[in-house]
Amino acid sequence: MILLNSDKEILDFEVSKVQVMLLLDFDDESEKALQLAWNIAEELLDKENIWVEVIPIHTWIGDPLGIEYADLPKIIINGKTMFIGRAPTKKEFIEAILDRVNKGAFIKEEAFITAARIWDQGFLAAALVDTF
Repeated sequence: MILLNSDKEILDFEVSKVQVMLLLDFDDESEKALQLAWNIAEELLDKENIWVEVIPIHTWIGDPLGIEYADLPKIIINGKTMFIGRAPTKKEFIEAILDRVNKGAFIKEEAFITAARIWDQGFLAAALVDTF
């Protein structure tokens, strides 16, 4: 991100990115988790320069027994499930996000093929992809 100050100089600073996916039900606990995620995202951007991408996914389960097995809400931070079946406290949520800063598949941006196996008539049958 680039900012211009009063002297028209360009200041550049780093922003860490974290992806928070919330698998939600239509209940109070899920609503509480979603509201907390939005509030923390704003707070961390202002205070810690961390961009928190909040992705809410509401899940409709028609079977009453299925709701019990789903254990919603589930909170996944940078690809790791961190909370299941409850909304965390503000302190727990912030600590979990800070723990996952610069970790997980969301941050990786480059990949290359390290090995490939060519199948009949030149079609690619399998490829081993490595990220760095």
